[in-house]
Amino acid sequence: MTEWIKRKDFNKVFLPLARKGKQIWVVGKVTQLPSEIVNMAHRLADLDVINFVRICSLTLTASSENFQKKPKVPVVDMHHETAIGIEILYDVQQKYIDFYCINSPIKGNGGRMVDAILTDLPKDWQPCVALDRSDGFWDSIKEKYAGFEWI
Repeated sequence: MTEWIKRKDFNKVFLPLARKGKQIWVVGKVTQLPSEIVNMAHRLADLDVINFVRICSLTLTASSENFQKKPKVPVVDMHHETAIGIEILYDVQQKYIDFYCINSPIKGNGGRMVDAILTDLPKDWQPCVALDRSDGFWDSIKEKYAGFEWI
């Protein structure tokens, strides 16, 4: 059973990260979040390479960079030359997360971001990679996290 966290409570959870200079935005219409998503956002923001996190009702986006002309929008373009970022789509009712986009021009950071998403994720959730253009990255991740039923 998913535990839901109200806005005032998850804002308190994110406060220590904000004090470290991390920017975490939750879209205004979101009044509560599943604990799994709050925990993922916290672990992502805790990574030294992530500076910006945005949470919507169906997406979680984190990046080292933010679009200059679009405030509060982390950069997660797949072939961006400098941005390190990840975007997942999630569905609490169906209990799945879809690794929609991931980019890291520096080797190793992709795995660290995926670890931040999958660490402590309940086993009844199903991770998904709908479009794999990684040339083996997701194969190694699926091996590492074989305890999940991958979609």
